[in-house]
Amino acid sequence: MPNTKRKRINRLRFIINVFVKHGFGYIFSSTPLVKFKRFSDNKANRGQRLKNALEELGTTFIKMGQLLANRPDLVPEDIIAELKNLQEKVKPFSFDEAKSILVRNDIFDKFEYIEKDPIATASIGQVHIGYLNGKKVAVKIRRPNVDYEVKTDIEILKRISAILDKYSPVRNIVSFSAIVNEVANVLLKEIDFRFEQNNIKKLKKALSAKEVIIPDIYEELCSEEVLITSFVEAKTLGTIEVEKIPLIERMKLGKKLVNLYLSQIFELGVFHADPHPGNILITDNFEIAFVDFGMVGYLSRQDRENLSNLLLGIVLNDKKRTLKAFKELGIIQKGIDANKFYNDIESIVNHYINQPISSIKVADVFNDVFKLTFRYKLKIPQQFVLFGRTLSLLENDIALLKVDLSILEAILPYVNRLVFKNRLSKLSVANLFNILSSYFSLLEFLPKKTETILEKLEEDELTVNIEIKNIEKILHQMERLANKVSLAVILLSVSIIIAGMTVGGLLSPALYKTILSAWYLWALRLGILILIILIIIMLVMIIRKEK
Repeated sequence: MPNTKRKRINRLRFIINVFVKHGFGYIFSSTPLVKFKRFSDNKANRGQRLKNALEELGTTFIKMGQLLANRPDLVPEDIIAELKNLQEKVKPFSFDEAKSILVRNDIFDKFEYIEKDPIATASIGQVHIGYLNGKKVAVKIRRPNVDYEVKTDIEILKRISAILDKYSPVRNIVSFSAIVNEVANVLLKEIDFRFEQNNIKKLKKALSAKEVIIPDIYEELCSEEVLITSFVEAKTLGTIEVEKIPLIERMKLGKKLVNLYLSQIFELGVFHADPHPGNILITDNFEIAFVDFGMVGYLSRQDRENLSNLLLGIVLNDKKRTLKAFKELGIIQKGIDANKFYNDIESIVNHYINQPISSIKVADVFNDVFKLTFRYKLKIPQQFVLFGRTLSLLENDIALLKVDLSILEAILPYVNRLVFKNRLSKLSVANLFNILSSYFSLLEFLPKKTETILEKLEEDELTVNIEIKNIEKILHQMERLANKVSLAVILLSVSIIIAGMTVGGLLSPALYKTILSAWYLWALRLGILILIILIIIMLVMIIRKEK
């Protein structure tokens, strides 16, 4: 135990010294963590210096930088530009270490053969090709001790961030605890391969009807530090020779990829959230496959509708819709200057309104939105960050295919359909008939009561305590109004019947078949004929009374 405590203290010192060395000593200058003079007052190119510091500190910090590169709501724009260039410079661990992990999990002897050299290496783990029962499989093995290193670093970072949020001179600019919690939430799941295994199962089920290859899982052989899936024979999107593929095939492939992701996001509400070129595979038959399921996004129906309204509001120059979407997304918080925030939203909308939709990049829209939230110190929920990140990466994938496809143009039919569908889903056949019944009651009640009131007024049976001038003119106008209201109610009833039939067909296939039956069609025709006769009679009455 004392030895573990000493290791953590040494690690804490090392972390602080690295940040000081790269010119970030001022962050700690007012804290009890360390006392020293600033090493440098030069704030130029702070993003480059931060990138270098994170690379020196290893796995946890590299991952932290990569995650923060997609969080413009937490990190300034100039730093993000450098963090996007952050690369993992990791060497593969030895096959002996990989073998010992497989032996510890009691699965090494299950394999007929495992290739010693990994085909992919990362800071969390590496992938080897293996053979089980004559089948080629992908064996993902977690890097030795990486779980201990990550958990230790996160524990240290949480303690540092709590102190920095209290004492640091930049505490009003950056929320250190928010950054650390965001990183911890993602990274602790990524080092547990059971989380990725669960993601694969969920996505495979959700996409069972889509044209995409999701690897099979060998569940009985998987664990926290080993993940085994079927091997997909294909090339990554980043390595295929695009120029050798005919343009028409590339266009088909691009449209297929775009629609595959948009259907995941807007129809299913569950999506593969890391579509960088290394995680998208293309087979020789131009089939699409996904790998690496460490990040999967989930959006509720309400989340999807709110995001749709946000995009529609920006594209259609609908400021009220945009502002409402911000509120519904939970981004706008109490205490901000609503008028100023509204004006900033308006400036974003105005920036895009004069541009053709095909030229607008989704990544630019979300970057502008995220920059706005950073300015107001607002927090964007993780699922919305994954949404923006996924669409941005998807745009990069399409650019690699060298085809002229606009993500935003492809999104609009989805968001329009989703908003309309959600409106319809809030209606039911029972509700429609209740509404229809209410309008028929109103149709029966309103003319009769209006006529009664008019008769009483004409017969002077109502006592009025004020003098009414031009009573004849007023009575005439009231009578005209009653006639028009009655006609409007009848027309509205017809509309509701038709809407009820349509919605009923959409919501219930059984009802739709009933609607198409012969007796129902004759009943419907008879009902519409009666309504038309009523409308004609009402029009005749109105014309006569107008005279």
